[in-house]
Amino acid sequence: MSKLLVLETPTQESIKVRAITYQNYATPFALKTLYIPIANKESIVTPTEVLVKVMTTSVNPVDCILKNFSNNYFGPKFKIPGGDFAGIVVKAGSESGYKEGDKIYGDCLSLNKRGSFSDSIIFEPKKAFVCEKIPDGMPFEEAGSLACVSNTAFESLRKYNGNLYGKNVLVLGAGTSVGFFTVQFAKYYFNAKNVVATCSSKSSFKTTKAGADLTIDYTKSEVSKLEALLEFVKIHGFFDIIVDCVRDESVISNFPNLLQKGKDGGIFTQITGSYTLDYKNIHLYNMIPSWRYLYNKWKYQLGFSDYPIVATWTERDEEYGAAIEKLWKENKLDIVIDSSYNAYKDFNEAFEKVATCTAKGKVILNWNNPE
Repeated sequence: MSKLLVLETPTQESIKVRAITYQNYATPFALKTLYIPIANKESIVTPTEVLVKVMTTSVNPVDCILKNFSNNYFGPKFKIPGGDFAGIVVKAGSESGYKEGDKIYGDCLSLNKRGSFSDSIIFEPKKAFVCEKIPDGMPFEEAGSLACVSNTAFESLRKYNGNLYGKNVLVLGAGTSVGFFTVQFAKYYFNAKNVVATCSSKSSFKTTKAGADLTIDYTKSEVSKLEALLEFVKIHGFFDIIVDCVRDESVISNFPNLLQKGKDGGIFTQITGSYTLDYKNIHLYNMIPSWRYLYNKWKYQLGFSDYPIVATWTERDEEYGAAIEKLWKENKLDIVIDSSYNAYKDFNEAFEKVATCTAKGKVILNWNNPE
């Protein structure tokens, strides 16, 4: 029996879990008791797996997007969404890299539709996007909110081919969770000299606290935003990397006035995602890169442009966990949580908040209070 499946009835080689589930894009989320196939009753996990008691998970836009694109033809009948989690290792395979009692966090999002929104999960840490030990003193709620957004932020800055020490970084959309972490990593881990961030006036204070040397209110107008950027470049020089967290492609036509050329290390990277902020009614075309993005990307690849354009998404990185731990120990990691919900009763409210893009931080599902 495939370990990718979840079962509605128990077998001798399965464990019972309570999980948030759905069947396809048209069905609502529901809490169900399901059974996950295991290696055998004695070991429960294979040598490369861990069984984790989940304490917290967090809802991300990708969870809403994947549900909206799902159907009955792929994955099990009852699909378990989610990637982000924090919990305690209950069983650990000898080759998993962990031991019983370890407190870990990560992102085990998978297209097999058996994700983290469950009171227990079984997965292979070495195949997960992220799996790391929780730094000492970090609460489960904060750890459970980290992986997807902070890893994406970290990887965006890793697109720069070199050392960012003393460099200029521009973060477009610093009010987003990914943008907020990008500012922190750029300033406090990669030691950029100047971090400039676009955000609304409501996000300006927290973005400055996170390490931004200059915030620009993008809501005023495109003209005023560009004028502020050009004024910065006039004083401090070109940006070495531009991280676009909100698909703000207005700067692309101004690369010659803003960004170092590729031969000098300059690069523009865009976080993959949706153009719309309505994740309840998302369509496939909302996910496709724009013509402007593709045109300028191809121009560089064909040798007709001086400015490289690349995409960023969550991916495994051996340095990421150490970066999180370093900033946490130095009290330079600010984790903003919007709200926390009971995972067994209030999950629909949590998904609604993320799907409508009304959260001002991470939305947490707490698995400590079963009915």
